[in-house]
Amino acid sequence: MKYYIGFDLGGTKVVAAVITEKFEIITRVKEKSGAQRGADSVYKVICDVIKEATKESKIDFKDVLAIGGCAPGLVCPKTGVIFNTPNLGFKDYPLKANLERDFKVPAVIENDVNAGLYGELKFGAAKGMQNVLALSPGTGIGGGIVIDGKLYRGQKGGAAEFGHIIVQPDGPLCGCGQRGCLEAISSRTAISMQLNSFSIRGAIPIVAEHANGNLKKIKSGLIAKAYNSGNDIVQEIVDHAANYLGIGMASLVNCFNPQAIILGGGLIEALPEPFLKISSKKMADSAMGGMGREVKVLEAALGDDAVFMGAAQSAKDLVDSKK
Repeated sequence: MKYYIGFDLGGTKVVAAVITEKFEIITRVKEKSGAQRGADSVYKVICDVIKEATKESKIDFKDVLAIGGCAPGLVCPKTGVIFNTPNLGFKDYPLKANLERDFKVPAVIENDVNAGLYGELKFGAAKGMQNVLALSPGTGIGGGIVIDGKLYRGQKGGAAEFGHIIVQPDGPLCGCGQRGCLEAISSRTAISMQLNSFSIRGAIPIVAEHANGNLKKIKSGLIAKAYNSGNDIVQEIVDHAANYLGIGMASLVNCFNPQAIILGGGLIEALPEPFLKISSKKMADSAMGGMGREVKVLEAALGDDAVFMGAAQSAKDLVDSKK
């Protein structure tokens, strides 16, 4: 039996999985990334979780065919260089070359949303489709593009920054410096900031009780709990974000004419009903010539496993290309 290693480098943790040739995940190992200690320290964590996952799987590393990994931010899949990764301190970091040097197997590095979309394309909600987009409203809003069954990454791997489509020119300031980006309105961060503001003023007791003014504690689960409690302010904030997500989706439909848009991430998992329902209706009503009515809006099916599966599939593609 031969295997692939898939790993997901996130802002707070690194998770690695051992995956069989039949794409069955047999082991997952997680460790805090320790981003505050710098890129070299994070790289050591990546190596440690890969080794630990291999050890827990009780396999010989000689049976590993390749490593497939993913990271947030701007990643070049051709070279495996991470140009810039938010909150992790990676800048022009040769992650692919380092992994191949230290593990002596081929490696592929993808953007995390691209890897997740590729996993859904091969094994999940988008299986069998040819033209698909992905949106993931979390800390920011990540995106992914599949055209004719293949990931489209752009010249330097920076395609699908859908979070920076401007949907409200006089809207809130975005982290990128522009105003009214989709990310500044519809991301989990944008929602959390508004909920925190109202909770401090006593308007959302359930958020005040659990977060006590700490923005970092307003995560997807708490947003869902507050929304489902029936608080009118929470529902207005979330529905507003979902509506603008639909406006952004309509622009994407006009540009790409996809078969489906896959919505993923913790916020969608926690609140699928308002996001899928409101955003899909707004998209269908707003896209040119009724194109939006033909586009399926689907919740990602694989959860966190999508990134491992997609990264591992990219590693398999690399191995197959060399045969």
